[in-house]
Amino acid sequence: MSTTNFLSGVLAGVAAGVVVGLLCAPDSGEETRRKIRYTAGNWRYRIGRLLGKGSDNLAELRHVFEHEVTGLKEDVRERVLKLIDESKTSYDKFRKEALSQNS
Repeated sequence: MSTTNFLSGVLAGVAAGVVVGLLCAPDSGEETRRKIRYTAGNWRYRIGRLLGKGSDNLAELRHVFEHEVTGLKEDVRERVLKLIDESKTSYDKFRKEALSQNS
């Protein structure tokens, strides 16, 4: 399953939940809209932090394995660094797709 398909499914589920919530909401229209704005802003902030932190964390992990971890055999160190690089590449691709979906 591609990241785009997954995100599309998640967004469709969220949209359906919002519609059902609006139809069943006990609050006034203005109060419901205020809650929606607050929740959307909160999610936007959380997703933005998540997308920004992932790359930094992987870069920090790479630095630790390159310069601070001792006692590993060289082949183990190289394998770990390769996995970190592959994870960063996958993360960057996911981030690019996620940001292009929001634009």
